[in-house]
Amino acid sequence: MSKRKRKSNLSTAPAANASPRASGYRMFTDAQLDEIHHASLEILRRTGVRVYESESLELLKSAGCFVSDENLVKFPAAVIENALQDAPSRVVLCGRDGRPRLYLEGHRTYFGTGSDLPNTRDLETGERRPSLLTDVENAVKLADALPNLDFVMSMALPSDVAIETSDRRSFKAMVENTVKPLVFTAWDEDGLADIIKMAEAVVGSPEKLALNPFLLAYLEPTSPLQHSEDVLRKVLLMADHGLPFVYSPGPVEGASAPVTSAGSLALANAEIMSGIAIAQLRRKGTPVVWGCGSGPLDMKTTVATYTSPEFMKHCMALSEMAHYYYHLPVWGFSGCSDSKLPDMQAGIESALWILWTALSGANLIHDVGYIESGLTCSLEMMVVSDEIISFVKQLMAGIQLTPETLALHVIDEVGPGGEYLTSDHTMNHYRDVWYPRLFDRRSYESWQEVGEPTAVKTARQIAQEIIATHKPEPISEDVRQALQTIIDEAAARVGVSN
Repeated sequence: MSKRKRKSNLSTAPAANASPRASGYRMFTDAQLDEIHHASLEILRRTGVRVYESESLELLKSAGCFVSDENLVKFPAAVIENALQDAPSRVVLCGRDGRPRLYLEGHRTYFGTGSDLPNTRDLETGERRPSLLTDVENAVKLADALPNLDFVMSMALPSDVAIETSDRRSFKAMVENTVKPLVFTAWDEDGLADIIKMAEAVVGSPEKLALNPFLLAYLEPTSPLQHSEDVLRKVLLMADHGLPFVYSPGPVEGASAPVTSAGSLALANAEIMSGIAIAQLRRKGTPVVWGCGSGPLDMKTTVATYTSPEFMKHCMALSEMAHYYYHLPVWGFSGCSDSKLPDMQAGIESALWILWTALSGANLIHDVGYIESGLTCSLEMMVVSDEIISFVKQLMAGIQLTPETLALHVIDEVGPGGEYLTSDHTMNHYRDVWYPRLFDRRSYESWQEVGEPTAVKTARQIAQEIIATHKPEPISEDVRQALQTIIDEAAARVGVSN
């Protein structure tokens, strides 16, 4: 079977705030992408996936899939190929204000935070503690203010509110503290329905939300090769509303996936394709984002790594599959670390991730600010990573070649032995140079005079100042009350008080 026939969407002109892509690096040839795709199709044909949801099973049966043992589904290649053709090649996410902000297509790259971390590193004490609802508010407010974070997730999983409705409460905290696009999680179909209703209240109607979505759902299958009833109910609901979602498995190599990167890649690709097929069968043209996060189990520590060469290569591979084979928007990872502190290790791993994913051209890159292998939120690392993203954007922009930038007239004017410090050309262009907000370039003596600041200390001060002073664009009191009413009704249904 030949490579998927579709016009490429690899735009080279970056949208506003998107990171440009200067590199032509590729890990796989077109023939190798064919091989991965065919391997995933063979998994779906020979091994199949478990589908634990009745409506999805009926959709698959009607499309020509083979169902045995109650819920084991095996896919003819045509079902997958047709679904991939039906998925749109671009997704546009708006801000809460309805203004288009993220054009998920080609190699346009946008960075954002992650979600649902049980622990937060307290800004005041520096101690690791259980996350609170105020941590969601603070992280979102910080992300709203940081110029190089383009979308927002909740970061913290609040422990001080009832878990049954914490997804709605986190979504309300997100809406109230940023105008940027949101990526969110919901615990079940009821929670997702409430969050969609809340989003519709924000923009005014279901039609306005579908036309200018400011939110994208994070959904994931269960590796290996299982689609739970809960996640498929959410897939179907998002499809019914015509709203975008990412269907991102998280197989752990050596535990819930083959230990070899190629095997893990083929498995994850099959899981994504089968989930997207269900969405497209439900509603042709449902907007989806392709991607996955898969790293090896560290057999010495039994920790699923968050920063490893294998994890990073896996993300590059999925990005290449999406860009060059499926022509679909890409989900990615960045700015995260296995370190327990916002220290040198965290800075190195965060920087490697940000540069690598920018090189991959992934579109929607999340988890900025994660430490402790995805268990703890660090607001300091959000600030550090924002600085690194700014650096990488400048790096990826390359060097502009024009008569003005080549400056032959200036070189001739100054001549041998001259100086450029007082040149009008220098005055006109010195601001084009990248200047750090966080990283220190002072002389040693000047650095001592200002108290010998470190990057982490300065990042903490920046985060504290933003949280104390930043005023996100407010929502109206009517909308705020509508959101609270939806939460109160949900709490009453499940019998919780907070």
